[in-house]
Amino acid sequence: MSPTSPQSSTLTPRLLDLLRPLQLLTISLLHLPGTLLRNPTLIFSPRTLQLAWFSSVWHTLGPRMALSPDQTPYIAGLFSRARGVVLELGPGGGDQMRHLVEVVRTGQVQRVVGAEPNAALHARLRRNAQAVGLEDGASYVVLEAGAEPASLIPALHGAGLLADEGGGGVFDTIICVKAMCSAPQDQLPQICATLQTLLKPGGEFLFFEHVANDTDWFTMAYVWVLGWIWPVTMGNCHLDGTVDAVVERIAGWESVDVRNTREFEGWNVMRYVVGVCRK
Repeated sequence: MSPTSPQSSTLTPRLLDLLRPLQLLTISLLHLPGTLLRNPTLIFSPRTLQLAWFSSVWHTLGPRMALSPDQTPYIAGLFSRARGVVLELGPGGGDQMRHLVEVVRTGQVQRVVGAEPNAALHARLRRNAQAVGLEDGASYVVLEAGAEPASLIPALHGAGLLADEGGGGVFDTIICVKAMCSAPQDQLPQICATLQTLLKPGGEFLFFEHVANDTDWFTMAYVWVLGWIWPVTMGNCHLDGTVDAVVERIAGWESVDVRNTREFEGWNVMRYVVGVCRK
């Protein structure tokens, strides 16, 4: 085969794409011994261990992945649409916070609520929020909550952000960047329907997520194999997420625009999509 043939030029990036999840798994596993050495008693609490372990991993991977040149233009574009009162789901340590600098400076965004279930990431999240001009407790509120209604709604209510636990339209923008993959996938319909009710009329649900690749049988089989260990090592992340399909099935949106990123080649392990759903 010629080195410059189309088959050869496709093979190398495909191999690199297959190896990338293994690299991330390796980084994650290397953080496990240190997590246990710092607190050996965590071995008796699997859930607490997983949170501490992923916090350690994300301190390494979060900033690095937030600088991805293939992803940054899409993510920055979503944050530039944010306005008013914003709910960000799964902000982690706030590694994407830099995209809020301009909209905060101009007053396009007045307040942000960060719903992050991993409390070990909250200190860094608050520091990054302060760095872009969001004052902790005033213009930036941190909630220890996931996207699931059973977690999110009581947390919003407890922070005085909802009139009652039934929810209501209180946010102008809800944004989620590479976090919905960690939500319980069987709860996605309920999650997305709840997010819709939390938006004010005309509000937008904006997301940049990796979802299942359903176009290539080999990649689908590879993801199925990885799926046996991936969620445990990567903070309950799922490589076969379906948020794109779920939001398109939910009635009540004025408009839904979900698109593959232009880098999608049909065989990627992670198929990234950008979504803009207007209520």
